[in-house]
Amino acid sequence: MKRTAVLLIWAIALLGFAGAFSLVQDELASGNICPQLEGIPACHIILGCFAAVLISHSGLLKDRFLLFYVGAGIAWIMAAVGASGEIFGWMECPKTESGIPMCYLSFGIFSSLLILKIIQVRLR
Repeated sequence: MKRTAVLLIWAIALLGFAGAFSLVQDELASGNICPQLEGIPACHIILGCFAAVLISHSGLLKDRFLLFYVGAGIAWIMAAVGASGEIFGWMECPKTESGIPMCYLSFGIFSSLLILKIIQVRLR
């Protein structure tokens, strides 16, 4: 079960990183795709959060759990706020080609990552 959690974290984090990277590329090319936080596109912050998750999960750092939880936690909060804003109409998240708001996907992805990491740690 622990190995499955580790592999699922890798798969989800890598897919999320690739998606966020693609969105950042679109943001750089077109501009005004992602909501801004203090002048910084939210998708850039989310990409950084995915990078933190991947770096921490790789084991390159001694205290890798703190970086994982900080990166995933910041992104989870941003996604929760974005999803709430999308639901109540005071914010608009970028959408997939099929029309799904990406903040919903981010919320699900980062929720999954946090749950899987908790499972992985408890199975030590």
